[in-house]
Amino acid sequence: MLRTASLRLAPLVLALASAAAGFAHAQGGSVAATPTQVRPEVDKAYTQLMASPAIQKLLEAVKADHDRSVEDLKMLTEIEAPPFKEQKRAEAFLARMKALGLADAKIDAEGNVVGLRKGTGNGPKLLISAHLDTVFPAGTDVKVKERDGKLYAPGISDDTRGLAVLLSWLKVLNDNKVQTVGDLLFVGNVGEEELGNLRGIKAIFRDNLDIDGMVGLEPAPDGSVLMLGTGSHRYEVTFKGPGGHSYGAFGQVPSAIHGMGRASRRSPTSARRASRRRRSPSARSVAALRSTPLRPMHAWRWTSAPTKWRRCSRPRRRSSPPSTKPWPRKTSAGTSTR
Repeated sequence: MLRTASLRLAPLVLALASAAAGFAHAQGGSVAATPTQVRPEVDKAYTQLMASPAIQKLLEAVKADHDRSVEDLKMLTEIEAPPFKEQKRAEAFLARMKALGLADAKIDAEGNVVGLRKGTGNGPKLLISAHLDTVFPAGTDVKVKERDGKLYAPGISDDTRGLAVLLSWLKVLNDNKVQTVGDLLFVGNVGEEELGNLRGIKAIFRDNLDIDGMVGLEPAPDGSVLMLGTGSHRYEVTFKGPGGHSYGAFGQVPSAIHGMGRASRRSPTSARRASRRRRSPSARSVAALRSTPLRPMHAWRWTSAPTKWRRCSRPRRRSSPPSTKPWPRKTSAGTSTR
């Protein structure tokens, strides 16, 4: 039976929490299949919530907080936060979280901003998160510009808007003195984009084993709720070669980077196979180590191969060493020899 007097959450939070909890329980064995419709008990709970005067009051409060929330959005957007460089934005987000009532909020060892809003006890613990980092590199002009009634800036949507919404929910709950049964863990997490490899949210779940459900705030079309996400396998592959001078050893020793390129081309996660298996492989970064010009001795790359969770399979162990054949050399006739 629903107790609206003691369990008053914004409807989206509770509806999403109910969905997340159902999915979490389903993961106890194997990963659940993609649902084709909302479960009846979730739909019933949502209908009851929307009919509650307390919930209607909270919804109106969220709407009334919009203009103030936009100021948070502008302020945070104009603090650049590329992956691994989220510290300044984290500090600003922490200050806002404390100002809105979470006096014990802190930045953890991984760089996440974490604040716990305690419930009355004996209720589920819900994680509400948005990520601090954006895909844009350091030095990007992140000044917010307004045109035709809309705000434009790199990263303003993904996911700075999520951070502003999180702060708005926190303010509305506190201003209306809403007392929840379960604890609410508000988090601005780092390392969501690119080679961040979800390091922030992984640390949250590692350090908080009592989380019962999660609501992740991300850009999405109005009215959409995502039940299943996309996972990824990431590999760091190292290629080694003998090295040599680009002129003095020309045609005599191979390049580790060229070997890596050949291996990538022959990878079993080619575009054709990926499309059949709903995968999207990509090589994200390449670096040469301890090298001489054009003939690096070592090279590595990060490879990301997203796949639907329910189709994840154990990665194959496979490697392709760089070729040891001499490099092509042009003759006076213009033909290539080895």
